[in-house]
Amino acid sequence: MIRPATHRTRFLILAFIVIIYFNYVISPEFGNGGSSFELNHPGSSSRLGIFGGGRNGGRGKGGGRYGNPIQFDFKGSGRAAGDSKRAGEIKEAMSRTFWKYRLGAWGSDEIMPISGNGKTTRNGWAATIVDTLTTTAMMGLEEEFKLELNFTLGIDFSRAADLVDPFETTIRYLGAMISTVELIDNGVVHRGLVSEQERNALVAKAMELADKLAPGFDSPSGMIWPRINFSTDKGCREDGREVGLHDHPTISPARAGTNWLENRILSKLTGNDIYGKNATRAWNLLTLSVFFSFFLGSLSGTSEFEAELEILPFSNDSGYRYKEDWPGLAQYVARFVRQLPNVLGVDILGCLLMPTGVNDRYYEYLIKAQILAPKDRHANVYGERWVKAVESTIQHLAQWSTPGKGRQRGKLFLAQWKNGLLTSEMGHLTCFAGGNFILGGKYLGRKDFVQFGLDIVDGCHETYVSTITRIGPETFAWTPVDKRIAPVLHPEHEGQREQKNNAGFWVTNARYLLRPETVESYFYAYRATGNQMYQEWAWDAYKYVIPICCVMVGGRSTFERPIDFLLLSFFPLVYCSRSPYGAVY
Repeated sequence: MIRPATHRTRFLILAFIVIIYFNYVISPEFGNGGSSFELNHPGSSSRLGIFGGGRNGGRGKGGGRYGNPIQFDFKGSGRAAGDSKRAGEIKEAMSRTFWKYRLGAWGSDEIMPISGNGKTTRNGWAATIVDTLTTTAMMGLEEEFKLELNFTLGIDFSRAADLVDPFETTIRYLGAMISTVELIDNGVVHRGLVSEQERNALVAKAMELADKLAPGFDSPSGMIWPRINFSTDKGCREDGREVGLHDHPTISPARAGTNWLENRILSKLTGNDIYGKNATRAWNLLTLSVFFSFFLGSLSGTSEFEAELEILPFSNDSGYRYKEDWPGLAQYVARFVRQLPNVLGVDILGCLLMPTGVNDRYYEYLIKAQILAPKDRHANVYGERWVKAVESTIQHLAQWSTPGKGRQRGKLFLAQWKNGLLTSEMGHLTCFAGGNFILGGKYLGRKDFVQFGLDIVDGCHETYVSTITRIGPETFAWTPVDKRIAPVLHPEHEGQREQKNNAGFWVTNARYLLRPETVESYFYAYRATGNQMYQEWAWDAYKYVIPICCVMVGGRSTFERPIDFLLLSFFPLVYCSRSPYGAVY
């Protein structure tokens, strides 16, 4: 039965007041005075970074440790972390690829592998140049680095080809520039190579871009808009992308959360708190949802509240509840937001529950936020949200597969909850989770999380070595060994049935899109445990990816896809797994 309109109006007004109070009264600031941006590595941050716990070993003023050491004690064990010979080979491959790009596509966002021509995909700001600044810096490719730096300082970020995607722009452009400044400040870049004027100009360039992105945060909820029009300086919806029953703009948890680290560091570098404040407010509805849970819980016993749920224009099958079914996973806030589209302005898609492409960086940033800024007033909340997310993942999404041929045990994978269905399918993107669980587990002293992460890494490794190319697929499926879980997916043809019998899983999408997540997790596993097996796994992936995927300008290539991920993520991650102990942490 539909209740009188006054009830709905009263509820919306009350909700609006709560949102305003939450965003502007409860959490308007990070802290007080000069301490508001005191990070784990204050001032000129140490090269130890998060892996070493900061310049003071992760200890506060009173000597108490904020977190546990993350990196294996290579020096104490009497052995080196790196392999200079193989690191040199990776460096040479990066240099060769760079000069092919320089020859045929300099200034373009990407280079096409067959023609060698450039392609504009990231607003025409030379994404490959900016995003590989950190790669050439870490590898000591000084000539290449200076060419990139000089070009970057000349980019006009006030003009954009097409609407701007704040997610991609933040991780590729803004993140690259501030990370490069950090590498310069930490001495990773050879002293004297970059002048103080050039360093400051790079900070100014990052500010220029961040200021153009700022209107994206101008929504009633503070969540960033899906797109930003740089001509009008206004946030807007994504053209041509309508999502289900939603008439208003939609974003994923990853997009709501993938701003915090970059903007927090920019505030530290500039002394301007506004960048960090915007990013914090953008994910408040996700990270601090305990407050909303309390608010809605206080109303849940009233008939008016139950009636409001009944008159919502979506069925209960879509999941409208006032609490999280799986604590920590981005579900509850999404549902609450969708109940109030006119109040919040921006909607979060939250029915897909898993640490994957639409959610991944939100979970990844939670624990990194606590590690980076342990003195932040919300640091413990971020850590607790991450812990709950991992525990819910272990309880609800982790599945062991049936064993492959000749195996006593299957592999551990992460299922996904999609619209009320638990599906035993995982994508390459989700392989980031292994490394993230290892990182957070080490920092928090949770050995169970570390082992869980290592098991995920082992499963992702299996998807590589079990294929003919020894390169992992985009997506794959399995049959859970737990008989209580009813399989949703089954092999569809003889080839998939053979894969299941031999490897314990089968490929559902055989494409390889130069994704780095598996190698990323190898890096975390190696640096956290010191086990050289993971170092060898990274090298094995490199050996098979390069001959197949390395750009062949004017020649042969196995697929016509730009090579941005190869330069931006794959090369540096494999290099870091081979680099000397003191170079990169």
